[in-house]
Amino acid sequence: MFRLERYDDSGKRVMLVPVEMRGIGFEGSIHDGDWARVSGRIRAGTLHAKRLHNVTTGADVRATRTPKWQWILAGVFICIVVAIIVSAWIGIFVGEPGGPPDDWPPEDFP
Repeated sequence: MFRLERYDDSGKRVMLVPVEMRGIGFEGSIHDGDWARVSGRIRAGTLHAKRLHNVTTGADVRATRTPKWQWILAGVFICIVVAIIVSAWIGIFVGEPGGPPDDWPPEDFP
């Protein structure tokens, strides 16, 4: 989270705007004193942005997210674990009761 100073056409500072960018990392850079253009939605007085353009350096800064293939892999793993748990539960609580066979112990057992 950082704040941007907003200026009017005459160069007078109008207000400070809190900006929030969420992600697992960031590509690009911005430093104190850099000029930037930011777009996004304002919620609860904070500008939520996914990217910004650093006018001073010409760099685009964006928040990186978890790739879709990792979400899919995690979903498949969770489904497999749930299937194993459900099949074990069915085997324990719904299956035939275990125990020794009917002819146990054998007649010639010492």
